[in-house]
Amino acid sequence: MRFKYLKYLAFALGGLSTVVAAGALYLYATFDGSRLSAELTHFAKQRYQRTLRMEGPVELSMFPRLRLGLPASTLSGRSGSGEFIGFEQASISVRLMPLLTRRVVVEEVEIAGLRMALLRDKAGKLNAADLLGQDGDTPSSSGNEPFDLDVGSLRIERGAVTWMDERDGRQLALSGLSVETGRLGPAADGRLRATTRLTRAEPATDVHVELDGTYRLGEPDGRLRLRQLKVAAQGDFAGWQALDGEAALSELEWADTGPSPIQGVSFEIRGKAAGDAFELRANAPRLTLTTAGPEAESVEASLRLDGKLRGGSVRLRLNGLVPADGGLKGSKLTSELDLRLASGRVVGALAGPLRWQAASRQLELPGLAGDVSFTPARSGARPLKFATEADTRVDLQRSSAAGRFALRSEAQQVKGSWTLPRIDSTAIGFDIDVNRLDADTLLASRPANNPAADKTEDRIDLSALRGLDVDGTIRIGHLTAAGLKLEQVKLPISVHGGRLVSSGHSLSLYGGTLDGSLSVAAGDGKASYRGYLQNADLGALLKDAGVRQKVSGTTNFFVEVNSSAESRSSLLRDMQGLARLRIRNSSVPGIDINQAIAEWRSALGSRQGARRPHRDREATAVGELTASFRIENGVARSSDLKADSHMLRVSGTGDLDLARRQIDYLTKVMFVVVPVLPDSGPLASLRGVALPIRVKGPFGAPDWHLEPRNVPLAAMVNAGQGVARSLPRVNPKTVIQAVGRAVKKATPAADKPAEVAAPE
Repeated sequence: MRFKYLKYLAFALGGLSTVVAAGALYLYATFDGSRLSAELTHFAKQRYQRTLRMEGPVELSMFPRLRLGLPASTLSGRSGSGEFIGFEQASISVRLMPLLTRRVVVEEVEIAGLRMALLRDKAGKLNAADLLGQDGDTPSSSGNEPFDLDVGSLRIERGAVTWMDERDGRQLALSGLSVETGRLGPAADGRLRATTRLTRAEPATDVHVELDGTYRLGEPDGRLRLRQLKVAAQGDFAGWQALDGEAALSELEWADTGPSPIQGVSFEIRGKAAGDAFELRANAPRLTLTTAGPEAESVEASLRLDGKLRGGSVRLRLNGLVPADGGLKGSKLTSELDLRLASGRVVGALAGPLRWQAASRQLELPGLAGDVSFTPARSGARPLKFATEADTRVDLQRSSAAGRFALRSEAQQVKGSWTLPRIDSTAIGFDIDVNRLDADTLLASRPANNPAADKTEDRIDLSALRGLDVDGTIRIGHLTAAGLKLEQVKLPISVHGGRLVSSGHSLSLYGGTLDGSLSVAAGDGKASYRGYLQNADLGALLKDAGVRQKVSGTTNFFVEVNSSAESRSSLLRDMQGLARLRIRNSSVPGIDINQAIAEWRSALGSRQGARRPHRDREATAVGELTASFRIENGVARSSDLKADSHMLRVSGTGDLDLARRQIDYLTKVMFVVVPVLPDSGPLASLRGVALPIRVKGPFGAPDWHLEPRNVPLAAMVNAGQGVARSLPRVNPKTVIQAVGRAVKKATPAADKPAEVAAPE
């Protein structure tokens, strides 16, 4: 009986094989590739209102498997608008047995030279919505689908995909796309590998991407499981250079309904931004995706910068992330800062809640608070500690960010706001108000053990301007800098392309005002300044600036210069430009001209030169003083110095060597009124005579030199005669009488005995 059943089974299998073979031969004999191409074209037109063009018939081969070969084809967009998808060639391997029941079960798909153009219009509608069953106008399925999705493997080579978003104005492209999968179907396990090149015109992006992981499809609960998924990327992205990034997750269970847990999410990116190296890391031990949004107990992230001008780290930790009001909220976001900037070091910690508005795509940090300290970059500078409050808003829909902040210390209050017009750029705007700032105290250094460490470097480092894209205004109520007391300071700042411009800055000082414009370029080290100081008390200004000489007067000063800002010495040595000076109610320190002329009477009579050193306690009132200067290579030359008072008229020409701090000025001093003094008679002849007096020496204490060689001879003779006449006349008779009276007074009287002096 057993052999009888085996014989029946063999006959049955043989008959089935005969039927299958006959069916395959019949299919091959009756297959019409041209008719199938026409039917597919008709189906695309009737079902999806798209035009399918196939450059030839569909081919059928039987060995080694039943295979349909598709020629180069294109499928248009909806209603024939442009090309949506195309390929150079494709092949589909199908199973034979389902074909006998008029079903097509795909076993393997291979596509070469794939092209796909994805578009989202201004209304947010995708141009593939009808193919994905997301278009309400698409007819419902009739149940006689031409394909049954059970693909043994999918392989794509030399693919290219473009994406255009008309709503956001963004576009990108994937080229060199290569995809290889395992089985795609019910209860399918497989491995996914993909590589591509991502490019974008604005901002400039060129990134090579690789993806690798395993998956499981068609679980009884309808979940998709991804395990050990890794994504690696290298290239340039939106201004970041030499990126090397990797993202990974241990396991993802994706469900159409219900929560989708993700285990072990992390990513790490290394690269360069504006020439500075950075490293960004983030991880979440467990993240759950729900229909309302993601949930996580904690998410951590860190950013580390390593550049010449700025560096340090920022650490973030978010606790209690849950969905709320159509968005997300975090109970507490903690940030730890340790940043090294060109101006100094910032250390501190801030904490506050977090909110995410999904509808408007806005991230809000409404109440960050904590303590922050700032230590200036100058060696030995004292740190400043501030109680800090801040609000931040990031608008991803407009790709912008903005915020406000307030800093409070024992002596200072700082309030301000900032904006990022575009998150993917380095541009920043700001507006800052400071009630009081003592820059001298801020930059003061502690005593150093090595005296050489206290010496300020001559070089001016402008490298901090590179990489900045800044526009803003700083206002300071009271500012102390270099000993000067300034008020109502308004300082507009603009930095672009390594060039600092402060156009229209203004301030009040010592009863006057200063308005000016500054420009400094890091590229060539050139600097220019134009400023106008009006009605300032020169004496008080110079006193606070540390000038010892007692100078008085109300000054107006205009300057327009340019120079090299590579070093402090070159700033003065290479200066070019012009300047004008006017001082009212002025005095010249270091000399009392009346006293000097009195001391020089004999030199005037003999037409000899004389020198008089600078004397700190002396000064000469000159009324109003004016002069203009032409500055070349750090030397200010003037030929129109004038000073007038009720007694004097002064004119002069000379040089001011700004780099060496030396003065060489030849002045001509003329007495309009001779002062009434006990010995001023001899000076009467100098009325109207211009006396040459040269001022020469260091700025702080120049010498005064009388140079009378060019004075008219008659004036000198009269001055000499005046000196001779001023000496007392000698009368011989008067001298003899005075001597006789003295002798008589000393002789003793005759009726009195002479007193004998006791011996000593």
